[in-house]
Amino acid sequence: MIFSKKIKIIIMLLVFSLLFGFTGCKNNSNSNKVDSNDGYVIGFSNFSVGNSWRIQMEAEFKAKAEDYKSQGIIKEYYMANAKDDISKQIADIHDFIAKKCDAIVITAKDPDKLSPVCEEAKAAGIVVISFDNYVTTNNITAKVGIDEVEFGKTGAQWLVDKLNRKGKIIVLNGIEGTGVDKMRYEGAMNVFAKYPDIKILGEAHADWDYNKAKTVVEGFLSKYKKIDGVWSQGGAMTQAALDVFTAKNRPLVPMSGEANNGLLKAWKKNLKNGFDSIAPCSPTSMSADALDTAVNALDGKEVKLNTIISLPVITRDTLDDYVRMKLPDDFWNYTILTSKQIDELYK
Repeated sequence: MIFSKKIKIIIMLLVFSLLFGFTGCKNNSNSNKVDSNDGYVIGFSNFSVGNSWRIQMEAEFKAKAEDYKSQGIIKEYYMANAKDDISKQIADIHDFIAKKCDAIVITAKDPDKLSPVCEEAKAAGIVVISFDNYVTTNNITAKVGIDEVEFGKTGAQWLVDKLNRKGKIIVLNGIEGTGVDKMRYEGAMNVFAKYPDIKILGEAHADWDYNKAKTVVEGFLSKYKKIDGVWSQGGAMTQAALDVFTAKNRPLVPMSGEANNGLLKAWKKNLKNGFDSIAPCSPTSMSADALDTAVNALDGKEVKLNTIISLPVITRDTLDDYVRMKLPDDFWNYTILTSKQIDELYK
């Protein structure tokens, strides 16, 4: 009996020790971590809602945050839009630090200029997740998104193959200075450099915007009598190029694009005219993926510095699976939003 009592005491001590030890490890993983019973406080820093991708991306974050809030995982979240002002975005992040947010999720206007304030937040014990347009520094918790270099390569290689490795092309880039623009362009140029008979007639930044791209392409068509293909890193820009070629009665040529509904609808309508494209996807739901990563880090789970989301690619063979003919052009086809949320966003 005495031996049995001793065994019981030892077992109880071991159990208490293990419980205490696990609790201590979890708390020490983040010095500012809020008790999970209270819920986390999250800051979301968006540099712009200047196009439909960014508007839907912000809505995806809000939908995921509201879901977490309903479960008690998040206590509060703050959303800030810098309106393309780098000084305001830095101030927004300083405000999140002052609010003692447990995590900050950020899509950066300028990868270099935003790095110091992100490092400052990390030094304050805050989980920092950079997505979409990454900050330059690696002294943060994680970077979440697709492989943007691979995005550029995918469209470029498709275009080269369509042209049988020979032809004159134009290049439509996104917002100058952003990380996404640079990485997609880098990927495309790495491909084109391998094919000396692919000649780039001209290139321009059209900001992933339909109207700007339309003006740019009209200028290119006025200047060049023969254009064999278009490499575009944005769906709305490709849609604009297709419309300009059609309006000018120029032969439709292969044009790479991106998975937004406007291009997919125009692509489907012009299949009978011999038009073809390819649409790698930069899901608007990556903001929700970034929030998931922040919560995982706060829960003490291991997250990778470079957390890569798979790159979905829509082709002629899969076009019908994704195009939504009854939804507006601005809709982005990879989403976690419900039908009701989509209707409310695009009504």
